[in-house]
Amino acid sequence: MLEEETINYFRFSGARTLLSAFRHRAPDPFAEHAAALEPTLRSLWLAGERGGRNLYEVAAEVRLMADALEPGFVGAAVVPDDLRELTTGWETAEPWTVLRGIATHTESWKSGFVTKLSRAVPTSPELASRFPQLSEFLANYYGQDGIATEDDMTESEGLHLFIEECHRHPTCLWYLPPLVAECAEAPAIFHSEESLHRFFEVEHGLGSGTLAWSDWLPLIVETFTTHMRDEHPPHWVSA
Repeated sequence: MLEEETINYFRFSGARTLLSAFRHRAPDPFAEHAAALEPTLRSLWLAGERGGRNLYEVAAEVRLMADALEPGFVGAAVVPDDLRELTTGWETAEPWTVLRGIATHTESWKSGFVTKLSRAVPTSPELASRFPQLSEFLANYYGQDGIATEDDMTESEGLHLFIEECHRHPTCLWYLPPLVAECAEAPAIFHSEESLHRFFEVEHGLGSGTLAWSDWLPLIVETFTTHMRDEHPPHWVSA
């Protein structure tokens, strides 16, 4: 069983992501720094559209923080140390007031969001948030103890070794299709080998081994999809 401290840390994951925009700057007065939140708000909005926590849930976490930090507030949650330290660095005597302003701004972000999106130029970290499964897979695959460290192993052989590990448990249904989806999304955004290399390898330190990215990503899609087709026919319980 997880310790209460660990559970409490993850209770504020949405707030932690949102407030990361202010890790090196104080949002006071908040109106002057609201633009710093835009990339993170767009990322969180998209995650909510895809089934993750939505902006209102993130705002609720920020309000819990505000309540906990305000002196004399009864029944408040326990704020994780890293978030408490973050607000301690802000040049304001009432961080809870600033936090409530951030929460209100987050709750109202969807008003006029189409115009906001149409005018936005996404940041590299913002785009990276679209590829959480792929980023984790590649970081582990090419990491210090990853599959890619095996001598004389081709990329295709390495992918099959990864599949064997998933299949042993088995967790293929939960790991492979999301990876396929993110691999398919990447070339829809980055249309050339140059842009794929710049984004994944240069800016985010991920690798493609001996293959070009335009070959590596389709190989992942083909290999994982073939395994699912051969070993895991569609099976579900109708509602």
